[in-house]
Amino acid sequence: MKKAYLGLFFIAIVALSACSQPTNSAEKKISNETKTGKTVLQIKDMAGRTVRFEKKPQRIITLTNSDMNIVYALGGKVVGRQTQDASGVDPKEAESATQVGNTHDLNLEKIASLAPDVIVASSEQNLKDVPALESLGAKVILTGANSVDEIKQQTTILGKLVGAEERAKELNNTLSKKEQEVETAQAGKKVRALLVLGAPGSNYAALPSSLSGDTLRIAGGENVAENLKGVENFPQYAALNIEKIVAEDPEVIFLMIHGGDEKETEMAFRKEMEQNEAWNSTTAVKKGNIKVLPANLFGTNPGVRIDEALTYMANQLNQVAK
Repeated sequence: MKKAYLGLFFIAIVALSACSQPTNSAEKKISNETKTGKTVLQIKDMAGRTVRFEKKPQRIITLTNSDMNIVYALGGKVVGRQTQDASGVDPKEAESATQVGNTHDLNLEKIASLAPDVIVASSEQNLKDVPALESLGAKVILTGANSVDEIKQQTTILGKLVGAEERAKELNNTLSKKEQEVETAQAGKKVRALLVLGAPGSNYAALPSSLSGDTLRIAGGENVAENLKGVENFPQYAALNIEKIVAEDPEVIFLMIHGGDEKETEMAFRKEMEQNEAWNSTTAVKKGNIKVLPANLFGTNPGVRIDEALTYMANQLNQVAK
C-alpha cells in the first residue's frame, strides 16, 4: 500500500512540474476542450451520485462479484476484478482479469497500473474511497443491493454503463418472472427461519431488510429475527439475541458463511447450537434443521444468479415443511 501512495505522490509531482512549464496556444486549446468536453454518458449510481463521462468507458474494474457477473451477463468484460474469495469466480471468462483486492482492502497500485476508465465499487463500503480512486484518473460508480429489486436497479445501471440497456431489461424481466413464479408456488407456506451470517469471530442475524432476508421472504419463509434491531454500522443485520430468537422457535436455521475457513466456521456454529441448552430447545436444532447455504449464492450478493438463490431457498424451505 505504501508503494501505491509513493507512486501517486510521484505522479502528482510530475503533473505539477508539467503545469509549471509554459504552454503554447494549441496546448491550451486541447486542455480547455478536455475540461469542457461533451458528456456522452451520465449515470446516477446507487449512492445517489451523478457521474458524467466524456467518452464511452472501455476499461472496467469491478470490486464485487455481483458487479462482475452482471457486467459479463450484459456482454461486457472487466480488466480488473476483486481478489478471489470462497464464492469463486463467476463467470470463468473473468478469471484472467487482474485481481486488485477487495472492497475493504484495495490495492491502489494494481488498480492504477490497469489505467481504468471506470471502477465499479460498493456503495456501502467504498464511498469513503472515492477520492483516492478518482485520483487515479478513473470515474467511480457505486452499487449495492439489499433486495431483489435493488439487484434489478444494479443491472439497469451497469447496462447503461456498458451500452447494453436492452439486455439489462431482458435480464430484469427474466428475474421478475422467476420472482413471481417462486412467490406463487410458495404462497401460503410459512416456515419460521433464522438466517445467520457467520464470519470469523462473530455471528449476526439477517433482517428482512437484507438481501438474504428478502430472498427468504419471496421463497415463503418467516424471518424470526424480524423485530431485532440492526447494528449501527451493519443495519441489515442484528446481534444474535438468543432469548428472543428461541421464543420465536425457528423451524430451520440457515448459516451463510462470509470469509474465513468455511468448514471451521460451520463446525463451530453447529457445536454451539448443539451444546447450548437454549438453542437445543428450538425445533430447528431438535430436528437437525441447521443448513449451510452456498457461499456463491448467499455469502455475498450473487448478482444475476439471484434466480438460483430464490430456487434454492424455496427448495430448502419445502424440505422443512414436509
